[in-house]
Amino acid sequence: MHNLLYALVFLAFFYSSCSSGPKLPEDFSEEEGGKGRLETVVIMGINDLHGSLAPQRQKTKEGVEYEKGGASVLASHVFTLRSLFGSHFLLFDAGDQFQGSIESNIDKGKPVVKFYNAIGVNAAAIGNHEFDFGPEPQDSTDYLGVLKARASEATYKYVVSNITDKQTQALFSGTNIIPRMIIESGRLRVGVLGVTTPDTPRITRPAYVQSLQFGNLKKTTMEQAKALREEGAHVVVAIAHAGTTCQTGKQTLQNSFRKPTDARSICNEKEELNKLLRSLPPGTIDAVVSGHTHQLLHHWIHNVPVIQAGTRNQYYNLIFLTYDWTTNRIVNNRTRIQGPIPICKKVFENQQDCNGNRQPPKNGRGKLIWPTLYGKTIKPSSEIDDLLAPVFEKSANEKNRVIGEAEKPIQMDRTRESSLGNLVADAVRASTNADVAIVNPGGIRADFEQGPITYEAIYRALPFDNTVSLLTVTGKELKLIIRIAQNGSRGFFPVSGANLRVIDLPYDAPASDLNGDKKTDAWEVNRLIEVKLSDGRKVKDNEHYKLATIDFIVLGGDDMNWVMSKIPEHNIQLAAAGLIRDVVADYIASRSPINSDKEPLVDKRKSRIKRQKTAKKSGY
Repeated sequence: MHNLLYALVFLAFFYSSCSSGPKLPEDFSEEEGGKGRLETVVIMGINDLHGSLAPQRQKTKEGVEYEKGGASVLASHVFTLRSLFGSHFLLFDAGDQFQGSIESNIDKGKPVVKFYNAIGVNAAAIGNHEFDFGPEPQDSTDYLGVLKARASEATYKYVVSNITDKQTQALFSGTNIIPRMIIESGRLRVGVLGVTTPDTPRITRPAYVQSLQFGNLKKTTMEQAKALREEGAHVVVAIAHAGTTCQTGKQTLQNSFRKPTDARSICNEKEELNKLLRSLPPGTIDAVVSGHTHQLLHHWIHNVPVIQAGTRNQYYNLIFLTYDWTTNRIVNNRTRIQGPIPICKKVFENQQDCNGNRQPPKNGRGKLIWPTLYGKTIKPSSEIDDLLAPVFEKSANEKNRVIGEAEKPIQMDRTRESSLGNLVADAVRASTNADVAIVNPGGIRADFEQGPITYEAIYRALPFDNTVSLLTVTGKELKLIIRIAQNGSRGFFPVSGANLRVIDLPYDAPASDLNGDKKTDAWEVNRLIEVKLSDGRKVKDNEHYKLATIDFIVLGGDDMNWVMSKIPEHNIQLAAAGLIRDVVADYIASRSPINSDKEPLVDKRKSRIKRQKTAKKSGY
């Protein structure tokens, strides 16, 4: 307790005379003169690392090179915070750690576990993409093999509260996989539960999670929180690979302290984390470290402090919870959220971050300088650099290989036709000589900057090991597949070889009970008004067409299970071409430079997806 008190007093004193960085709230220095009535725990939240151990090197429009992220910079923040707050500092990860970079994927997530062990992660949730690597060894029938192996290597716990075995109904378990835990933090006992989105079977390879079921978030949270309180937890924190989106406004990227009385943001009431928190009795949980939706969240949602740090190791947030030993409860008006705190090797002096994409201040970005945290200079950790050196050496040659060149930036937008979406769909169609191609927008994760396109950039954009598949379908089946793909709940699927008219988001569209379960789910919404082939021909119900996509969609991912179950197996070639990232790399190499003024990837005169507000009727 005294170590924390002295650290807080020091920080408050330091910032009373320092103009840079957010000031620690004054009331954090008022710990009753060290009598011990109040005790504060500091919770750091990270999420959706997606294997991003190496920094992302970028350039501003002015040509200044800078770096975002990096494991050794994140580590330095962690080590600094732990040196200040000691056992009162806890580090939680909200899932999707392994999948998404060359460094991590080469060894199926093992480098990330090694890194997390080194920085002292206290607990982690399991994200939907933790299941992506499947069996270990490859010919094993245990599709959870890699996940179990990585968990067994961890010095921290994976907290899994809502995943059970379908046959036995037992909670998913294994070495270092547990349903809940209590961590000693000073005198405080901090209870931790972990939940994973019930959407998981639809957004990872269904075969890899076919033995599991993902339980109701409300029921699980209430049961596990009650058990933790009964076991002596003073504070209960949920680490949730389940998210929401909030209207954050212009202050989204400003690192600052927020208190419960500050103006609240409007968060989407229909999304699962928001629905969960609205449904819980007050006091069920005290804080949430969330993930999955890749948002920058630092909000109170239904009076619960919630943090989420975007994706790919570029930010983190802190929650300060103060416990009153005389009332035996959290002092709500002393709860604070700080963030988002940028993870930067160096920051632009006038911005105090390394975001070279946003509009610079009126006085310019300023020079690149070392960042500080509570008055301490943050430099990359040499310990972590040494630890990961063999990992980076192993992947360096492949990462730096130049595949082609972009004459203009190539970007992804899930809500409309985009240059990167078109590029990926075109590559998939060309690799199989298909009539039409669709790809899921959720599988495209990063843009291409103007200039050379390296294999690393392609890997960041297409991190998942999906193969290109080819289906032979009737025109009626093709239109139904496209209808479901364009239902809007996950954005609009990029398309090649066809031109569509759809009802735009967020406007209402009709829905029908396609699968006959007497309810209409989001995937049954019909936004499709018209579909034609790109040469203007109508799609005829009884003719046959070649449709290219990826195995993830064919196997039922992203709500495609019902419609894909209608396609006869003999009309499905699951591995018709190679991995999608290699197909895209070959396509870029054969056509480089790409996205020129002469041949833009998005041609406004020939829109592939025309959006309108309403329709008298939907066509399919």
